[in-house]
Amino acid sequence: MTKFIDMEEMEKFLKENRARQLRKRKEIDPDRAIATWIQDDIFVDQTMGNSFTIILRTKGCKWAYVSGGCTMCSYLMDASPVDISTENIINQFTKALERNLNIKEDATDEEKAENIKTLNKKFKKGFSIKMFTSGSFLDEFEITKDAQKYIFSKIYELREMGYNIKEVAIESRAEFINDENMKFIRDNLKDINIEIGVGIESFNEQIRNIAIHKGVSNETIINAFNVAKTYDVGMKCYILIKPPFITEQDAINDAIASANKCIELGSSRISFCPASIHKGTIIEMLWKKNQYRPPYLLSLLKIVKEVKQANPNALVMCDTSGIPSKRGAHNILDCECNSKIKEILGDFTITQDIELLDYENGQYDCCKEKWEQFIEFENNNYVPLGDEKLILGN
Repeated sequence: MTKFIDMEEMEKFLKENRARQLRKRKEIDPDRAIATWIQDDIFVDQTMGNSFTIILRTKGCKWAYVSGGCTMCSYLMDASPVDISTENIINQFTKALERNLNIKEDATDEEKAENIKTLNKKFKKGFSIKMFTSGSFLDEFEITKDAQKYIFSKIYELREMGYNIKEVAIESRAEFINDENMKFIRDNLKDINIEIGVGIESFNEQIRNIAIHKGVSNETIINAFNVAKTYDVGMKCYILIKPPFITEQDAINDAIASANKCIELGSSRISFCPASIHKGTIIEMLWKKNQYRPPYLLSLLKIVKEVKQANPNALVMCDTSGIPSKRGAHNILDCECNSKIKEILGDFTITQDIELLDYENGQYDCCKEKWEQFIEFENNNYVPLGDEKLILGN
C-alpha cells in the first residue's frame, strides 16, 4: 500500500481539506448537547436493558485538527468552532439528564424519590449512560478533568441514590487509556462498570495508519488493553468495515482478522462499523470518482457470522447507520433485502442469535450473484472499484 500512497501528500491534502470544511461550521448553543436518545440495548454481561446516550458538543478531535484526521470521518463538523468550557460541558450533561430522565438538580427529596421509582419501573432491567464526543472523552483538549470528575461523580451519586445504573460508556483514542486516566475513572465511578469504545478500525497497521490515517500503533493499542484490564475497564472495539484503498474481499478478511485479534486480547465487545460516505472526506472524493463503493450488506453478514461462530461467547454487534442508502452499506439499491438485512443486524445486536445471520439459504439470491461477481471482478482489477452498475451492468 505504501507504494501507491504518498503519505506526505495525503496528509497535506487532509489538512487543507479539513481547513476548508471547518470554515463552514456555525456557532451553536455551547450548553446544549448535539443529540440525546434512549433505546433498547445489551449490557456487557449480555443481559437486555436500555441505554441513555448523550453526544456532547466539544471542541472536537485533536487528531483531526493537527493532522487532518481520518480519511472517512467528518464528525469534527459537529464540534464547536469556539472553545467549550468546563461549565458548558456540565450544563450539557445536566440539561440532558433533566430533559430525558427528569433528573433535576433543584428537585425536592420527595420529587427525587418519585423519579427514581418511575425510572426504575420504566427501565426494569437497568440502564446504561453513554457519553460520546466528536473525539475522545478522556482528552483534556475536549473535556477538562474538572468536567470529567463532575460527570463521573454525578453518575456514581445517582447510582447511590437508587437509580438502576448498570454501566457507563465513553469513547477515546487508545493513547488516552493509561494508568493515570484509568485510576481517575475508578476513583470517581468506584465500582460501576465502565466500557471505553476505542477506534481500533483494523489490526493491520498499514490499513489503520495509511488507508485510514489513524495515527495509532499496535503497540499503543495492546498497551491500552493491558492497562484497561488492570483497572477492570472494558474495551469496546470499533472495527471499520471497508476502509478506502482496499477491495471488498480484503475488507472482509481484514474485519474478521481484526475482530478475532481484539477478542483474543480481551475486548468487552466488538462493534463493526460499515464505512459510509461522509461529506468532505477522502472517501467521498473516491466515491464520486467511482473508485470506492460502501460495503455490501452480504459482506456484513459474512463478517459478523464468521466472527460470532469463532467466538460464540463474545459480544458482537454491527452499526446500521446509513443502511441502506447509496452513501451507506447496501446490496443492489432498492432491493427489498436491504431493509430486511438492516433489521436482522439490529435484532442480532440485541439477541446475539447467530441463526439470524444465515446468508446462504437462498433468501438473498436477489443480490448474492452480483455480490460474488463484484468481488471476483474487483480481485482481478488493479485498484478497488466503485458502483457495480457501471462495471457489471444492471
